[in-house]
Amino acid sequence: MAARGDVRFELFEAEDERETLDFDILDKIIKQLEYYFGDKNLSRDKFLQRKLESGNGWVEIDVLLTFNKLRSLTYKKWTVSAAFYWKGSQLLEISRDETKVRRKPAHPWPRRSRTELDELTVFVKGFPLNTCTDELDKFFGQFGQSVDVFMMCHNKTRKFKGSVFATFATKDEVNAFLSRESVKFNELELTRAIKQTRHAIRVKKDAEYEALAEPAEELKVVPGCLLRVTGLDKVTTWKSLKEALEPYAKVAFVDYCESKGEAVLRFIEEGAAHAVLTKLEQHGKGLHIDGNRVIVEALEAGEEVEYWKKLAAIKRKLRNRRGRHNSRSVQRGKKRRSEERSISPDNMME
Repeated sequence: MAARGDVRFELFEAEDERETLDFDILDKIIKQLEYYFGDKNLSRDKFLQRKLESGNGWVEIDVLLTFNKLRSLTYKKWTVSAAFYWKGSQLLEISRDETKVRRKPAHPWPRRSRTELDELTVFVKGFPLNTCTDELDKFFGQFGQSVDVFMMCHNKTRKFKGSVFATFATKDEVNAFLSRESVKFNELELTRAIKQTRHAIRVKKDAEYEALAEPAEELKVVPGCLLRVTGLDKVTTWKSLKEALEPYAKVAFVDYCESKGEAVLRFIEEGAAHAVLTKLEQHGKGLHIDGNRVIVEALEAGEEVEYWKKLAAIKRKLRNRRGRHNSRSVQRGKKRRSEERSISPDNMME
């Protein structure tokens, strides 16, 4: 047994469970925990938010060890305790009985809105495709004390795309990073843009598309029926998504984007999305699909409106395609009938 301040840990739990400490693994454990408790992840992880609220800021290590990425590093509480002993964390601390983790009182969860986080998030691209997490953490460590880096990867292959979202702690750090005349990674020039600016460009393109389109037909809008599911594994299918949520509410449609690893489920009844979240909270285990814990959240009012608008545009586009297809089919049919009449025996006899 070793001790350091108020934190102590046992090197092994039993004689037949000896395990050699890998200091690289301990470092990865701390970084993974800091990601879970980071501002950006907490803003969207409703499950973890509820655990923080019910535990007065603390989350049981047993709960954290059910998360896939942490479980891939260790499945034992004492290893997490050892990580705090040997590596420590500027953001987090472990309880005296070594069973829980929380953000340090000096770094309370700011409960920032998505808009505020977007203002602190920079889109950066141009990294080599073989760049690893440790290299990115070290690189962005030059520009801020606590930068949350999210690597963008292809969902099916899990290969890095060469671009990241980097969330800084303050607006000053963001401005300092963007105001640099040049930012290079291993002599490669990087492209930088504030996330809001990148989003605004996409919104403008959507608006231009809708302006060119015909007025959408009236859709039967069902308020509060849309539920977003993120963090899906590449083996997940629309069928397994539906089966996982059918016990909570009747699913009308599954809008699944495999490349992004996320889906929007449309329920039949009004207000079903919040009802599902309430049931999941009562169970207290979150939602697991294909053995993977996923994040679920109800779409906000503004997001619902945008979703229904896009759905209307898709329906209109499909209808126009069918119209053109039917028109061509009719023309081909007329041509065939004309040709048949021209070579029929009766016509030949005339």
